[in-house]
Amino acid sequence: MNRLLAQIVLILMAIGLVYSMYAFAQGRFIEAIMIYPLLIAGYLFSRATGKNREDD
Repeated sequence: MNRLLAQIVLILMAIGLVYSMYAFAQGRFIEAIMIYPLLIAGYLFSRATGKNREDD
């Protein structure tokens, strides 16, 4: 994953988390937990576009 794409994904995740915290504070629990599928999709996207590296 290149640097620009990684920054965009991080910004979108941060916006989603802020909205989730706001929704929890307002008592809208269904809207608040909608961030979890987004987090999973972001993780899978980052794994799919990442380079295959071996740790030494």
